[in-house]
Amino acid sequence: MRKVYVLVALMAALIIFVISVWLLLPSPQKYSESFENGMGTWIADADVPEDPNNPGQPVEWHIRRVENPSRSGRFSLELFIDGRQDDGTIWIETKIESRRRSQVRVSFWLYSEEQSFNTLAAICTYIGAENPEAEDDFYVLGAANEVAGWKKYEYSAVLDSSQSGEAWVAVGISVQWETYLTYYIDDVEVEIS
Repeated sequence: MRKVYVLVALMAALIIFVISVWLLLPSPQKYSESFENGMGTWIADADVPEDPNNPGQPVEWHIRRVENPSRSGRFSLELFIDGRQDDGTIWIETKIESRRRSQVRVSFWLYSEEQSFNTLAAICTYIGAENPEAEDDFYVLGAANEVAGWKKYEYSAVLDSSQSGEAWVAVGISVQWETYLTYYIDDVEVEIS
């Protein structure tokens, strides 16, 4: 009988310990944006080549909020780039608060108007302590035109952020084929744990 009491006491202590640790651990932070009320904290940025037909000027590109297509609600972001120079990356980025060492995951939906066996553009992402400024800063997830319609993409990384506790997350497209490119992004979510 004494063994039963000891076993019950140990089980109770273990349960209390697990609950205490669970309550003391910081809960994951989540940031979601569906672009229904603007771009939120996301801003557009690019690393694009010079337009040979307009010396001193970059090739045409834009990232803007549009009504259709959208995955949820009415709005998404349209990503357009003149890729005829077979170069250039455009993206949206945001600065987030993070702990010194964090697991950061970004997920988002990308819309391609058509499926192609040729990789016209690559999906690229960034998670890091510095503001991304160049195509080489990004990790390539895969082809942007794997399916016609919406496809979900995810990327995660362990981040050792700067002393300020700030980190950067970015998602976008990178030119892989000499053509005009238009894609749409919606329902971006960032989770920090």
